[in-house]
Amino acid sequence: MERLPLGEYREFRRWSGKPKHWGPPGSGWQAWFGGQVIDGLCDTLDRHLAGQLGQPRRDATPAAIGCVPWLTSDSVIDRLLKLSACCIVIDKGRRVAPKRLVMHDRPFPNVLPGLRDTAPSVDGSAPVIGPYSGMPEHELGPVRVVGWRQVGIDTSKPLLHAKMLVLGHLGIEKFGPDDSLYTEELVFTPSSVWWGSANWTRGAEFHIEFGCWSDDPDFTEHATEFVSDVVRFSEPIESTTVGPEPDLVTVVIDDEAMAEAAMEQADAPESEEWDRLIEGEDES
Repeated sequence: MERLPLGEYREFRRWSGKPKHWGPPGSGWQAWFGGQVIDGLCDTLDRHLAGQLGQPRRDATPAAIGCVPWLTSDSVIDRLLKLSACCIVIDKGRRVAPKRLVMHDRPFPNVLPGLRDTAPSVDGSAPVIGPYSGMPEHELGPVRVVGWRQVGIDTSKPLLHAKMLVLGHLGIEKFGPDDSLYTEELVFTPSSVWWGSANWTRGAEFHIEFGCWSDDPDFTEHATEFVSDVVRFSEPIESTTVGPEPDLVTVVIDDEAMAEAAMEQADAPESEEWDRLIEGEDES
């Protein structure tokens, strides 16, 4: 007997492939039910790539962070590969790794909330930041793992079961009191979230699922913080540990070295260039 996708049965024909609108009037939020829910995720990614979600600055590029137990859908992977960067956390007990995405040459930088002061541990220890080393810059993705590795036939292990994709943009922002005194930082600005019951797999098209998309600011902020914590708890795709052993740690600031450098700078004689400037001001 042929096993048709459940969403193709008569009871679900009015649902499958027909997104519903929800939320406040004019919000444009969408929900998918029944079959073809993964198609809804792909449509959302297409809109994001086309610049139709959020209001990115001209120089910003589309990016995304997310988590899902299993990722094998070629349609989803095709679109993730078109992003400027992504970091997707999958369950450590996965049977198949999304090799094309693992090899993606544009991994996500550590600019997520709560991750700017983290770095991969060095022999189990946190890196030390001195006065001249600067805050750590490293790459997070594009695919990481979290949780427990499958051991034998035991299927009772805890799972990463959240299925969520935060869409946003990477761009340079200026921070400072005015246009002449500022610093520039690479920033991820989230704009919307897709979430649902469906794994991003080839088999999802045969199931009855649901999915939702929203650009509600509060929900997007919470989802970004949650996924950032999942990333912080995760490990590189090549991790071989059985249980959770996050490799990202908070860096240690060498306060003593910082203080000594500040004192040395305060006691240092003025440079000749500075002296010339002062003398020039006096002559004028």
